Amino acid sequence: MPKYLATTRISLAAGIALLALAATALPVLAMPGDLYVSNNANNTIERFTPGGTASVFASTGLSSPFGLAFDGSGNLYAANLSGNNIERFTPGGAASVFASFGLNNPFGLAFDASGNLYAVSNRTIERFTPGGAASVFASTRLDVPIGLAFDASGNLYVTNNNTNTIGRFAPDGAASVFASTGLSSPQGLAFDASGNLYVSNYNTNTIERFTPGGVASVFASTGLSRPFGLAFDASGNLYAANTNNNTIERFTPGGAASVFASTGLNAPVFLAFEPAGASPTTVPEPASAALLALGLGWLGAFRRRRTA
Repeated sequence: MPKYLATTRISLAAGIALLALAATALPVLAMPGDLYVSNNANNTIERFTPGGTASVFASTGLSSPFGLAFDGSGNLYAANLSGNNIERFTPGGAASVFASFGLNNPFGLAFDASGNLYAVSNRTIERFTPGGAASVFASTRLDVPIGLAFDASGNLYVTNNNTNTIGRFAPDGAASVFASTGLSSPQGLAFDASGNLYVSNYNTNTIERFTPGGVASVFASTGLSRPFGLAFDASGNLYAANTNNNTIERFTPGGAASVFASTGLNAPVFLAFEPAGASPTTVPEPASAALLALGLGWLGAFRRRRTA
């Protein structure tokens, strides 16, 4: 084999190898419309594209993760039950501790319209400003609270696992019982575009629907195995995390069920969709950018040799 040809092949192989290494080193990007799932059993957050392709978004800074919530800038927050803190992840996946004060076995998370983060903490609901300042928002009508969700009027709803009720808190903190029928170990909450509230019943493997006036009906009773977190996509489909069989079930607005995901899951609990307004781009880490530049440079040299 001529010496120049052998050298060219080595250069081509080196360029391809560097490009592959750069690709593996690039951060995983949060993308609008992707579904994020907290894997409680293996301390990860899994990401699913709208087509169902799975990848690990985060595997550091997590200790028995439960609640998930996105802020308006596309940062993802995760409640660490065992770590008694809330972790924040940038769209590029960089992790940092957002809050740890006042937290005791945090479960559900939810943002209000002003960007304050609410977190279930034992038998209280804590409120954190965007800067992380903590205060107690509610400490009454709570009995093993789990999931949180805001309606369009700014009222906060919470599932009480022990009493099989849903509590409602006005923006000023005034408490009332929103629902006490049709519930059996309620966990996750989600509102549809019409203001109906959906609740996962862990014990009966059903999803209950409540009108804004509190009228209850069974929305789904198939395809569920210890359902936990709930979330709606932009098209009005409802997704439910099945903790018992490690799947994500999808329901059309009419209630037709199908399996959305069955890989990459290990005791999935809470769900959150990346908001549509978040940026899908990020700058590669310096080491990744350098590898990418070297790889492209090597391939460029290879092309020039072929045309010389």
